[in-house]
This record gives sequence, C-alpha cells and structure tokens, in this order.
Amino acid sequence: MSALVVSPSEVWSDVYGAVHARFEGRAGGHAWLIAAAPETARATADALSALLAAEGQLIKGHLELLIHDHLTPLERTLSAQPFSGVVVIGAAVAAGPAVQVAQQMQEAESGLSYLEGGPFPAWQAALVLSGAGESGENAAASACAAQGVAVVVCPAQRLAEVLLLWAGGLPQGLAQLG
Repeated sequence: MSALVVSPSEVWSDVYGAVHARFEGRAGGHAWLIAAAPETARATADALSALLAAEGQLIKGHLELLIHDHLTPLERTLSAQPFSGVVVIGAAVAAGPAVQVAQQMQEAESGLSYLEGGPFPAWQAALVLSGAGESGENAAASACAAQGVAVVVCPAQRLAEVLLLWAGGLPQGLAQLG
C-alpha cells in the first residue's frame, strides 16, 4: 500500500482573495470542505497535515481547505460543487441562531468590489461533539445552512476527530483497511 502524500494536489487563490488547498484521499465520491479564518489557518493546516499523515489513507474522496476573510468566498465555494459536509473552525457548538451580517462593500486584492452581508438562518450541527456548547453564533455555519450544506463547528485541534467520525457515519466515507 502506498503512503498518502500530505501536500495538497492543488493550491489556488480565488477572485475574492481566499486561499484553497485540495488534498486527495482514497478514491471515493465524498468531498469535505474545511473553512477557516486567517487567524486559525496555521493551526488548521497543522491539524489537517497530522490527520493526513496518520490516518489520511482512511478518508475516501477529497478535502478542500478554504482560508477566507469574508462569507462570499465560502458561499461561492459551496455553490460551485457539492460537499458531503463542511467543518468550520471555531468554538465547538451544537447549534447557532440566525444572524444578520451588516451589509458592506468589500474589495478584494484582485480589484473586485462586491456587496456582502444580509440575513443568514439558524443552524444545527450535523454531529454533536462531546463538550460542545449548546448554542453559539457563527456566521460561516449560518452561511452553510443557507445553502443546505451539513456543517459542524469545532476547533482545529478536533478536526481529525470530526472528519473521521463524520466520514465513518456515511456510506463509503472511510476505506476498509486490513
């Protein structure tokens, strides 16, 4: 059996200035998105690398890491391809209320100007993690709910636990090894 390559197969920046990195697991149809703010990017990348080095051969499909400052890159990424689920890096909570994000103009380094904000719905976590708070506001999780995509919010240190538990609960989510 060959070892999984931990480095991403693709890295790119979108028109909004968000950074994407795609990591390949075993052949399979699942796609997982990990959404992190710039201040959690290093811890998230470290957690993802550790997962892929230790148990990445179990995950079927691919993982996409999205480092984003605003909600529009997340919304556009979610609308561009179907994801089995999204892990938003943040404080672990089981649900969140609807949020109103103040509308404001954003300008990306590419020169693109766009209006962002508006109402986003309440959300429920696809998995309830031990020790998670009952409820907490999370605009990224609400943006996932607005697009009908399953979401879990957890700190970077619990990323491996969440991905393995979540993938293990889906048909063909994990490879049968051994």
